[in-house]
Amino acid sequence: MTQKQAFPAAVRKPRKKRGNRLLVNFIIFTLFGVLLLAAGFFGRSELNKIAANPASETTRAIFKSKADASIDDIRLAVLEAAGVDLKDESTAAASVRNNLISKTLRSKVNDMLTENQPARDIAEYIVTTMTQRATARLTGTDENTVALKAKIDEALAAQQEELIQLSSMKMEDVQNSTSTLEGIRQAISGLKPRPANYEFIFYSTIFLAVGALFVALGLFLGYVHFFCGQDTRDKVNTFVEPMNYLLPFFVGVIVFTLYPTVRVFIMAFQERYQLSGQFLGWGLGNFRDVLFGLNTRLPQALGNTFLYVLLTVPISVALAIVLAYLLNQKIKLRALFQTAYFLPMVTSAVAVGMVWKFMFNGDYGIINWLLGLFGSEKVPWLTNPAYSMAVMVIYGIWDSLPMTIILLISGLQNIDEHYYTVAKVDGAKASRIFFRITVPLLSPTIGLVLIINSISAFKVFNSVVVLFSGTPGPMYNMYTMVYYIYEQINTSLEYGRAAAASLILFAVILVFTMIQRLIQRKWTYN
Repeated sequence: MTQKQAFPAAVRKPRKKRGNRLLVNFIIFTLFGVLLLAAGFFGRSELNKIAANPASETTRAIFKSKADASIDDIRLAVLEAAGVDLKDESTAAASVRNNLISKTLRSKVNDMLTENQPARDIAEYIVTTMTQRATARLTGTDENTVALKAKIDEALAAQQEELIQLSSMKMEDVQNSTSTLEGIRQAISGLKPRPANYEFIFYSTIFLAVGALFVALGLFLGYVHFFCGQDTRDKVNTFVEPMNYLLPFFVGVIVFTLYPTVRVFIMAFQERYQLSGQFLGWGLGNFRDVLFGLNTRLPQALGNTFLYVLLTVPISVALAIVLAYLLNQKIKLRALFQTAYFLPMVTSAVAVGMVWKFMFNGDYGIINWLLGLFGSEKVPWLTNPAYSMAVMVIYGIWDSLPMTIILLISGLQNIDEHYYTVAKVDGAKASRIFFRITVPLLSPTIGLVLIINSISAFKVFNSVVVLFSGTPGPMYNMYTMVYYIYEQINTSLEYGRAAAASLILFAVILVFTMIQRLIQRKWTYN
């Protein structure tokens, strides 16, 4: 008898040596952190040089920029105290408004600030000079001019001390804000041209903080590698190894997603926020201006966006369901048709928008040519405000069809063929099969595309810009939420208001999505 051979024991693979990974991470993190710390210390040293030299060109530019803004505020206060209407177009009133400030006044104030003269002395000089200039040009003898001069003299005499206190506070703010490193750092961002090494100066605090974090992390890994046992190194390696692969992704998410989201939320509550980091104060002023301001376009933008969503999304989804059902049938050239419907997804949105703009052209557009075949007159699609929403909806439906069809075809292909086989055996008609089998089983996918298309429709922007040549409609009647936000950023430079409008849009999309989810639970097939 042959002896049964014992089953060989499983050969254990030798454990990989991961010690080098800790060493490499220690070197990389430490070197990167040291570089960031060096950049931060360099920027801080440059900032200290500017702060230590009041006579430097950069310091004088900072004083001039901040002092000019304060002088303009004081000018408005003098006009208000004197009772001069800013909208009064008369020659006398215009003369007072235009001659309160001169280059000599600004230059003298800048010199006094750089010489660190008391804010009270600077304030008295500003008010005295403005008071003299307020009436110096009123040399006419007509009744209105004489009355205005007397009114200015009386108002300024009564408000003299109050104006000096206001001016003193303004000039003291200039002196205080430029006496701290943080104030100088923020003020530099508003200068044009900016000083040399501006990036190192402005981001010095961030460089120091991030650099210290990387150095601390690198030193920790170095300590584990050189002074800890093998078990500890293995435990740290089990965490470090996946983090090496995920770190680039985390950096991208933090820099391009998380930080902008948090920053927009903060900016929304910073009134009159500027890119330099300066703002008037915290509060709900941005939301008040956006919702209830005199010239705000947000209500119009909200109305247009809601109407666009309510018209575009249901129609596009309904058409996509029918087209997806037809494209999913076993017909000839099915792949060709599916590719044709997908082509708009890989085509430039601007190029496609330009094509549609030519198609909608009132004189030689193909759409008017087709309507003319049925005896219709030419329709001014792009120049008459009455047709602006129709143009947007038609283009929006066409633009959203490709992705919607693809998702629905994917859902249709996941439906078990046995349902259709049983229905055909029972003699069910095609329409009954479609409404009783296809649509119920496709309901989860329909719910998904409704949510996706709704979010996309709420953020409509490209079509407005391309179809109407960069303007929101022929008579500025097609403002949408995103276009309003774009205008606040690009034209009005009101970043705080743009952030507030973004939060309002986010809240609207969130509520609309939650409502859709609640409705979907009621009719989703189980």
